[in-house]
Amino acid sequence: MKRDLQARLQEMRRTGEVKTGRELVDTLDQNRKIDLFPGEGREEETKYGPCYLRELKFPLQYRHGSSALSGALQCCGRDLVLPARDSGLKDFDLCESMFLDIETTGLSGGTGTWAFLIGVGWLENETFILRQYFMRRPAEERAVLSHFAAEAERYPAVISFNGKLFDLPLIQTRQTLSGFRHTSPTMHLDLLQCARSLWKKRLPSRSLRSLEESLLGLNRFDDIPGAEIPAVYFDYLRRGRTETLKKVFEHNVLDILSMVTLLEKISNLAGGGPVEHPAEALALGQLYLQAGKTETGTVYLREAAQCSVESLADEAALDLANHYKRSGKWKEAAELWSKSAGRDPANPLALVELAKYYEHRCRDYGAAIRATEKALTETAGCLEIPLSSPLSAVSLQHRLQRLERRLNAFNKPV
Repeated sequence: MKRDLQARLQEMRRTGEVKTGRELVDTLDQNRKIDLFPGEGREEETKYGPCYLRELKFPLQYRHGSSALSGALQCCGRDLVLPARDSGLKDFDLCESMFLDIETTGLSGGTGTWAFLIGVGWLENETFILRQYFMRRPAEERAVLSHFAAEAERYPAVISFNGKLFDLPLIQTRQTLSGFRHTSPTMHLDLLQCARSLWKKRLPSRSLRSLEESLLGLNRFDDIPGAEIPAVYFDYLRRGRTETLKKVFEHNVLDILSMVTLLEKISNLAGGGPVEHPAEALALGQLYLQAGKTETGTVYLREAAQCSVESLADEAALDLANHYKRSGKWKEAAELWSKSAGRDPANPLALVELAKYYEHRCRDYGAAIRATEKALTETAGCLEIPLSSPLSAVSLQHRLQRLERRLNAFNKPV
């Protein structure tokens, strides 16, 4: 058995699957000397040693998917406040912002995860500059972080996709472990949060890949899945393989360029541009109402309430009716509840609201009872309704019993 293990170990050393410490150091040193992208890559010295970076330049007329990069120039901070739910973005200026996207050795973050590739982008002299910092070996991490931090200090705003929860916190963790001050931009625009606000009801997934295919007119070819990226980097460290590693660089480039065109899409829609789908009208109506801009919000909700997609129309009608209810416009609210309650199948929430309206505003206990009984019928057999919901069988039965008592008391002769 021992001889078998020794033979297997010797074979793994021969094929390069296992290296001695000296061999590993030699491999890493050799990798450092390789220019992955001749003409695009360069090495810059920092007080912590050499830092390798690759730099690409795109004219603003460059088309990525169905849009040119120049479209993002039209974005306005005031338009981004709504989908990002962040009033601090009102002074956002694209020309003073840096796009950020990283590739890591793990997808869950934590102190054991490296950001081995940091991609950044910014506008400069009618050009979009895209720079990628690459950690050729772990010993270069401090040099990479140092050079990146110095560049990031030039920009008060960062634009990312899920960067508030992943990219920036991971970089800050690595900075802490390296003894550096955190990169903490004044403003952080997370495009994933905006996408969830605007397209949650339209798209089953708000991943960047899904947004590219559904909204940006882009289909990636031969792209490396994100889940495979950590293994590719470790394979590079162990064996010096760069062919698949270059696909990781290209993946990062596409991510950043897609953020540029996605920013244009978000800003246009939130800034009053054309609505392409009733789900967008519903989302905008809800966002405007939450922000206290009721006039604009009701316009969008009315548009969504008239669409042919019943689930969206019902939700928009209920939101609009609840707004009318809060405003004391009971007649308008009742009309919308009645419309939703008259569908087949009827909307149980609309039936409950009608029951409340008949009971408390009209004193029509018979109509309130009929609406409650219909709600019970519509929700019969629904096991996922929580007990705390007004649609639970317990709540509806309690309402029905109270209404019957009130009706009997009302009809009782004096």
